[in-house]
Amino acid sequence: MCPVAELHVVIVAGGTGGHLFPGIAVAREFLRRGLRVTFLTTPKPGTGELLSRYGLPWEPVASRALVGMGLGARLRTLLSLPGNILAARRRLKELAPHLVLGMGGYAAAPVGLAARSLHLPLALHEQNAVPGLTNRRLARFARRIFLSFPDPRGLPADKCRWTGNPIREEFFQPPPPRPPRPFTVLIMGGSQGARHLNFQVLAALPLLAPHREELRFLHLTGPADYEAVAAGYREAGFAAEVAPFSPEVAALMGRAHLVVCRAGASTLAELMALGRAAVLIPYPFAAGNHQEANARYLEAAGAAQVVVNKDFTAAVFADKIGQFLEDPGRLAAMEAASRSLAKPEAAQEIVTDCLDLLGSIAP
Repeated sequence: MCPVAELHVVIVAGGTGGHLFPGIAVAREFLRRGLRVTFLTTPKPGTGELLSRYGLPWEPVASRALVGMGLGARLRTLLSLPGNILAARRRLKELAPHLVLGMGGYAAAPVGLAARSLHLPLALHEQNAVPGLTNRRLARFARRIFLSFPDPRGLPADKCRWTGNPIREEFFQPPPPRPPRPFTVLIMGGSQGARHLNFQVLAALPLLAPHREELRFLHLTGPADYEAVAAGYREAGFAAEVAPFSPEVAALMGRAHLVVCRAGASTLAELMALGRAAVLIPYPFAAGNHQEANARYLEAAGAAQVVVNKDFTAAVFADKIGQFLEDPGRLAAMEAASRSLAKPEAAQEIVTDCLDLLGSIAP
């Protein structure tokens, strides 16, 4: 194998945070070990700024979505795939990486297939409990498949390693102690918010009026609902910090006694790293219903309660809050269970295994 300082890894990921942030965590670990890294990703708004903020060189990759699209869009995707593979093949030949690591998302499909055609070692990371289409299709060509959840769910078990989901280091910093009151609830629905969560929580405020003085809300609304949600808390007289989004999610989770959120894999890994209890409302239109599968893993371990989207009502939310206020022991048990699921060495394990893989296939 080449000296570590001469090794070059290409990381390819879809342009959403769920794929990018795990890729960034692994990239930073590769860089700490002295390797060179290039990111290939779908050029969505904000993607370049995010990767540049972490000092990661990146290039756009041509790709199209397939899952969840109409018939015409799927046909265009399939027709464009050969050209996208050829373009990815040309760029990989120029970059000359020693390894390609796919983090999921449709951007990884043409690059993974190009890597296979060039006989480059391919490794994959699957964030969700239900593997995505791209990783299912590329699994037969991969040398390693890293999993966030322990069940391979149809992926070739002999290639799989359960590492957990790599997340940013700030989530593993112990948060400052929380006073028992006010009982602080963090609500977030992802980068675009979740209208159903936002307005059911507002509808629950009259039901929670008897607890007004012992509650505080931290609410990330997404941009569309910010004004209405902020006004709703003011009118109901509840203490609340409302923002459309925040780059300081680790600090907000650290302050919270309870997190009410969707069940994306990175969010769950962050909850487990900080040992936070959660009420999870899986996004009902996630491919393969993977968010519910993610959430059920935490629920089975006692770390979270799951409410499917259609059942998340103002009355249900108010009842959940009342139960936690009355039974602090329940919250403590859930926090301990959440913390026990954390995989703090995920990025390190992935990088070590990739280096072992490179060593095992060196000429």
